[in-house]
Amino acid sequence: MRRILTQRAAASALLLLMSLALTFQLVVLMGFIPTEMVWGGRLADERERAIGAGVSIGLLVLMGLIVLGRIERLGKRMAVVGRWGIWVVVGVFALNTVGNLFAMDPREALIFTPVTTICTFLALRVALDDPFSPV
Repeated sequence: MRRILTQRAAASALLLLMSLALTFQLVVLMGFIPTEMVWGGRLADERERAIGAGVSIGLLVLMGLIVLGRIERLGKRMAVVGRWGIWVVVGVFALNTVGNLFAMDPREALIFTPVTTICTFLALRVALDDPFSPV
């Protein structure tokens, strides 16, 4: 697997998907996505949707910083945070996948379950090696 998908490629793909998710959450925050299509369809109103989108945006930014720290793009001190934090990212995406499987809105389950599954495996790949090891 190391030769098929390098840590650098996995990190780049993960950051791209997280950027797309961040863009999606900004669209949710602006109110262009139906409330029932996010957070498992369990939000009651626009206020809860805004809070949920804000939480999602914050998590995505934090997880992006952790990925960047893991691949040593933010300095040596952040590399330590990235080394352990990437496992939290793996866990968050895995739990998100389970949550998407049980979403009340079938669109959310069909669209986002595969995306979060891919993100889980990409984050796992980023976590498994030392940053940019030659093999």
